[in-house]
Amino acid sequence: MIKDNIKFALTEFLNLTEEEWFFISESLVTRNFKKGDFFLKENAFCDYIGFIDKGFFNFFYLIDGVQHIRGFFFPNEFISNYPCFLLENKSKFHIQALEDSSVTLIQREALFLIYEKIPKIKELSRNTVESLYIEVSEKYESFFLKTAEERYLELISTSPKFIQRIPQYMIASYLGISPEGLSRIKKRISKS
Repeated sequence: MIKDNIKFALTEFLNLTEEEWFFISESLVTRNFKKGDFFLKENAFCDYIGFIDKGFFNFFYLIDGVQHIRGFFFPNEFISNYPCFLLENKSKFHIQALEDSSVTLIQREALFLIYEKIPKIKELSRNTVESLYIEVSEKYESFFLKTAEERYLELISTSPKFIQRIPQYMIASYLGISPEGLSRIKKRISKS
């Protein structure tokens, strides 16, 4: 049933034969994470990509004992440290479950074998990486071109059902402001 989530996601973009899906599914492994478990720790290698079936994660840098939240991974999204995965180097950040979660994983070697056997998967992967690059670029630009309030409004419009379950201090860190600054923004929004 869990593998059906990734099958559905893939078939939104590709026409896969049953034989192709069977070949892919043989390489997939489901892993459960308890709230607080790490999908990836800083200084670890990341040789897998996941697809979140349920639950969600944050990714953060730990600097002088302080978490600096850089983003979130939600259900039906791919999850990994893509630069680490592609360049085969150590992660510079942590990825941690914010609630009990389930992720379908594929190892690098298995994915590369699928690329050889089913070239359209490689094309989908390229498109996914390009989309992620655009997303990261837009987030980077938003810190220069948008106010914290605009970034907050964007976050609640793109992930409304999860925003209520993310601790406020994490949202503030993600926005690059203090928890008090976030409280002022929320108060201002509620008045308008």
